Amino acid sequence: LEEQPSLRAILLECTELPPYADALRAATGLCVWDAITGADFYINAFKDNPRFGLNDWQNEWDNVHDDYTFGQNLIEADKRELVNKPTAPKPAAA
Repeated sequence: LEEQPSLRAILLECTELPPYADALRAATGLCVWDAITGADFYINAFKDNPRFGLNDWQNEWDNVHDDYTFGQNLIEADKRELVNKPTAPKPAAA
């Protein structure tokens, strides 16, 4: 690290090095990737996320749209800083 101060992460390419990844993280404070974290990253990219995605979460929806105006969830100070100011909601179609 003294020779390469711009170093931001470490990649352990050898499959015998993952047991040392935590020690490297602790000693350097850098992100460390190894064969296991790389495989986890790759596998998890193909898995369904339980919070959204392919797991039919929308089946629990009651089919009722809640009224929402852009920015209504913001505090007043944040509303004043909006670039796109909210407009009055359009009347519901009959």
